[in-house]
Parts: sequence; structure tokens; C-alpha cells
Amino acid sequence: MRVGLVSQLLFLYSQAGLIRAKSAEIRGLDPRLAEKYVPSSDNMFECLDGSQRIPFARVNDDYCDCTDGSDEPGTSACTNGTFYCANTGHTPGSLSASRVNDGVCDYDVCCDGSDEWDSPIKCPDKCAEIGAKRRDEEEKLAQTNKSGARKLQELIASGRELRQTKSAELEHKRTELAKTEQEYSVAEAHKNELEQIQRDHETNNANTMQQLTTEYLEPIVQYRKELAAQLHILRAHRDTLIQLLKAVRDGHNVEFNDEVVAKVVREYGEYAEALPYMEEAAQAYADEDSKSRKERELLMDRDSEEDDASLVLCVGAVDIAENELRTVNDDISVLLGWMRDLQAYNRNYHDLAVKGAVVALADFETAREREMSDVSARHEAANIGELKSKFDEAKPLVEAIAPADESALNSDGEDEGQATEDLEKQVADARSQFWEIQNEKTRLTNEVSNLRELLEEKDLGPHDEFLSLYKQCYSLDTGEYTYEVCLLDRAAQIENKNNARQNLGTFIGFGQNRELNYRNGAKCWNGPERSITVAFECASVVELVEVKEPEKCEYRAVMTGPFACKLPSSGDGEVVDGEVVEEHPVKEHVHDEL
Repeated sequence: MRVGLVSQLLFLYSQAGLIRAKSAEIRGLDPRLAEKYVPSSDNMFECLDGSQRIPFARVNDDYCDCTDGSDEPGTSACTNGTFYCANTGHTPGSLSASRVNDGVCDYDVCCDGSDEWDSPIKCPDKCAEIGAKRRDEEEKLAQTNKSGARKLQELIASGRELRQTKSAELEHKRTELAKTEQEYSVAEAHKNELEQIQRDHETNNANTMQQLTTEYLEPIVQYRKELAAQLHILRAHRDTLIQLLKAVRDGHNVEFNDEVVAKVVREYGEYAEALPYMEEAAQAYADEDSKSRKERELLMDRDSEEDDASLVLCVGAVDIAENELRTVNDDISVLLGWMRDLQAYNRNYHDLAVKGAVVALADFETAREREMSDVSARHEAANIGELKSKFDEAKPLVEAIAPADESALNSDGEDEGQATEDLEKQVADARSQFWEIQNEKTRLTNEVSNLRELLEEKDLGPHDEFLSLYKQCYSLDTGEYTYEVCLLDRAAQIENKNNARQNLGTFIGFGQNRELNYRNGAKCWNGPERSITVAFECASVVELVEVKEPEKCEYRAVMTGPFACKLPSSGDGEVVDGEVVEEHPVKEHVHDEL
């Protein structure tokens, strides 16, 4: 029985050898398919797709019989066939059968030249040379990885040092800003005082002013009061809308990714960022009870009444009120538009913040309609059209007089022209000093804000490796366009023929594989907002090497740099300068991917 088993094994081994020997005779055949190229008992070959059987002698007869091209692995008869190159001394390869015996040495695939076995040209076997070159390239790649890791260590060390430096700078800037704000308040008060004296000093025609006052002051005072009453109502409307939108911004569920809500939140956020005091005023309004609000409005009215004795001041107050009225109405129009946009939110989402705002909007609009109806009735009763006409007549007449305050003249009876000139110089100097301090205050405010955002909010990598290269830009010229990627900042596409720039988005955070995500770029015509995702390949030098557009206006780029290189490690973690480094805590981001 043991002899029989040995005999069977010997038989099977000999059969396998015959298969290998027989298959080895088939030119261009992948050894992994050898067992499928053994003639059947009736000396037939079955196409690999099973579509038909043909005589085995028709394999590699330079005529395509099988629809999948499997009967011609060694000729170019079947355009969909595949030719196998053994490439001894290098890596085996396969190429399209259409490239067999085409008179071209395809060394990129068949370094042994076997694809041109029946060609007018001869392709010497270069596998030893090409294989050696490939191994050399792999060695160079290993060296690149090594040098890239060293560069990454340098960036981490630099980032660590830079964080300490910038943290100290932030504290210093905050101290400077506090001092400058105090100087600003003093300079503003001094400037305002001199400007008021200058305005009073310009009263040079008391008789004419008295005539104008007699004719116009009473209707203009009445007009101012009507505007003041209307402004109280409209400011309250604006504050209410701001509170509603702020509640949506702060309380909506971003994970629902509701496009309507996201758009409103983004646009309102830009408004609030540009006018931060609006939210402060709205919050103060919300914190008041009705009694306190009424007292505040009465106090504002009393303060305004102090101007009612002077036509000049009253005209100025009305001018300010009209401007504010336009501004408030514009604000309400924009804010109300956003609130009405929210009514189209996705009702499949149970976003309580959004639902609450929409319900509150209905109550607000009902109350607003009633209050504005009362305002219209009051205006009609006061004949506000006639009042405004009086103001429009008086304003240019008052401005033309340029009144001056005689009490501002010096006691020695100095010539009025000289006194006016001196006063103008004092005002100019005070304004110059104020603007200088204001610019310094603005500069310091921006610097403190930028440093705080950089150090406390930005994700600069696990070990601050991006800190020393933050906002550094890299470009790639692709012929028609030049692409520009600024690290953790912004990206752009620049048309080379006219230098037109398209915003490809601003940095919103890292992806799962630490790629850079830039979103919310310029909107494509009939398409999405432009965006770009940047992946890194390990290298010691940072470069932008490739940009593609796999989907309309959605770009993918490849940059080289040390950020993709692996640091040497110990059992406790990654090592920089002989020390195990810990990841720097970063702010978590939630991204809305396109």
C-alpha cells in the first residue's frame, strides 16, 4: 500500500513537470496560468472566459480565436491579449498584446526584450542593468526617507522653540494693547473737545442763524423726536433678530449638515465678525427688563433734547438719526432675509435651535407689523413729510453759515482769523495724534488676535511641525494654470495668460490621513464651490509636485515634504533630538466634506 502511494505521488509529480514543461513552451504565458494551458485529452484548448474550445495547435498561431484573447499570449493577434515578460534579474511584467513585435523595445515593461521575438529589430536583454538601477532607486528612496525624517525633526524642534517665542510675544502684545487703549481714550476725548470748539467757533452770523432757528428749529426738533421714537423700535427689532441668529449659530447641530442652515450661519458669522459690537448691544438689550429699557430710552431722549436748543446741533442730530435709520433698516433687511431663509431648513432634522428660531420669527413678524403700523399712524398724524421737507431746506442753509463760537476767541482780542487758524491747527494736531494712536491700537488688536488664533486655535500638526512654515506658499506651473498652496492658509488657481485668480478654498483642518483640506472656494459656474485636498509624500524638501481635477472643481494635489516621513521611534513613542516627544494638543475640527 505504501508502494502504491509513492507511485501515485511520483506520477503526479511527473505530470506537474510535464505541465510546466509544456506551458514553458508557450511564449508570453504568465506562469501563474500554466495549468490552464495544458491540452485536454482530445488535444483541445478552452478559452479562459469559457466562450469556446479550439484545437490546442491554434494557441499562439497568430490568429485570434478567443474573444478574451487568451489563445494568443505570445503574439499581437488579439488586441485584448496580454504578453508576459519573465524579466529574469528584475521584476516580471505584462504588456498589451498589441505591443508585441511592434518594432519598439518596451524596456519599461519587458526589460528582457522578449516582446520583440519576431521583429525586424533586436532588443537585447537589459534586465540586469535595469534591475540594478531599480535597486539603486530603492536605496535612494530609503535615503530620502531618512533625510526627510531628519528634516521633520528639525521642523518639530523649530516649532517647539517658535511656540515659546510667540507665546512670550503674545503676552507682550497684550500688555502694549492695554496701554494703547488708555492712550486712545484720552486722545479721542481731546480731539472731540477741540472739534466741538471748532464747530462752535464757526458761528459767524448770529442774525441769520437766529432767523433760521425761528423758522426751522421747531419742526426739525419735532422731526428729530419722530426719528428717535422710530429708532427705538427699529433698534429693538435689529437686536431681536441678532439674538435669534446668534442662538442659531451657537446652538444648531453642525452634524446635520443642513445646507440652508450652514449658509445662514456662515453669512451671519461674517456679519457678526465684521461688527462685533452689534452682538454686544443685542445682548445688553436682551438682558434689560422692560422698565430698565424704558428708562434707558428716556435717558437717551433727554440727552438728545439738550441739542434741541441749537439749530446747528439739532440738524446734526437729525442727520445722524437719518443715517442710523438707513443703516438700521439695511441691517434689518439683511438679518430678516437670513431668518426667512431659515424657514427652508430640512425639516427631517430635529434641530431644536433652528426650529425655535423659525417659530420665534413668526411671532416677531407679527409684532413688527403691528409696531410699524403704529409708527406709520404716528408719522401721518405728525405730518412727517412736511417735517422732513423743512429739515431738507434748513440743512444746506445751516451748513453754509459755518457758525463760530465767539467765546472761543482769546481775551486779548486777537484777530478772529488768527484765532481760527490756531484752532484749526490744534484740531489737526489732535486728529493726527488720535489717528496715529488709533492705527497703533488697530495694529496691536490684529496682532494679538492673529497670535491667539495661531497658538490657541490652529491645528499645527501633532508636534507643531507646521508652525515654522505656517502660511508659506508653494506653486506649480502646469502650463495653462499655476496652482498655489499656502500651508494651513489658502489655495488658488492662477490663469497664466491673464493672471486671473480663482480661490480654491481656505484651510479648514486635516483629514483622516493628515491631508490638508481647503474648502469654501469660489463657486464654479453650474457647479460646486471649489475645493482642494493636498496629500504629502515623504521628502526633505517641501514642493508642490502635482495637481489634478478628478471631479469638477474638486482638486487633488500632491506635495513632497517631511510631514509624511516617519520619525525614528522607541518603545515610548517618536523621538526628536534623543527625546520622546508628545503630541501637541490641537483643536478638534468637524468638516463638511464635499
